[in-house]
Amino acid sequence: MTEKKKEKVKCVCHTRWSLKAISFHSDVKGRLITLSDGERRVSRDDSSFCHGLTFSGRPVETEEKLRLRIERCGGAWHGALRLGFTHVSPEQTTLPPLAIPDLTDSPLYAAVIVPEHICRPDSEINFMLKKNGGLRIQSSDGRTHTKQTTLNPKWPVWAMIDVYGRTTAVTMLGSKMKRWIFTSRSCPALTHIKHTEDKETPERKKRMSMLEERNLRNHHLDNTDHEAPDCEECVVCCSCVANYRLSCGHKCVCTPCAMRVHMTFGTCPLCRQPLGSYHPYDH
Repeated sequence: MTEKKKEKVKCVCHTRWSLKAISFHSDVKGRLITLSDGERRVSRDDSSFCHGLTFSGRPVETEEKLRLRIERCGGAWHGALRLGFTHVSPEQTTLPPLAIPDLTDSPLYAAVIVPEHICRPDSEINFMLKKNGGLRIQSSDGRTHTKQTTLNPKWPVWAMIDVYGRTTAVTMLGSKMKRWIFTSRSCPALTHIKHTEDKETPERKKRMSMLEERNLRNHHLDNTDHEAPDCEECVVCCSCVANYRLSCGHKCVCTPCAMRVHMTFGTCPLCRQPLGSYHPYDH
């Protein structure tokens, strides 16, 4: 019965006011994670309870509700799924074993622990970032939990899904967002959509090559290794050229974001070291 329902799901990608299709990020994932089903499903090898970090394949909008289904749980581990959001693009994130506390020590990341009793096979979980910066999750039985975060809803954010502990497989069911008099929806799979931006342009090939190189490096770095290449794009706004150097040595932010990060957070968005100063690139 469940399989029949899956087959009848209609594509809404080209309807008016629809949200852009969403799936898991194919190039940035924990070393025990594998993707399948058109990048909609992530599975973690249960030889360990960690190294299961994943991200959304695109930035998500404020109050865009992401829908997940727990597919498989197992092992003798304790704990379950961790869900959250980050201002740092996945491509600029050096992946540690855990989302909490390895990433959430930085104010540019926020995540919550999903209780084990609602992370059961076939159960669905929704989560979103609210306009007031609150991170809200909702379980299949309608219960909700909201945690206030330091995230700025006006900045770009990516969803962060840590397939942790007993949770070993999760499927992205798409997303939806309430508007004034209607609800916008997205398709969960990217593979059946012929987007013009997915064509193999020289720029896309260059970007994919950079991502593959970073992904290989992430698999061999440990938590104490903060060495990273220079960034061409600001890791905070993801729209301007990164033209400022932070005191830790990372060249990863544009002029406005350098001042904002320095004054608001006081830590590097990549390595989380305290900032003493920031300087323009040496061209």
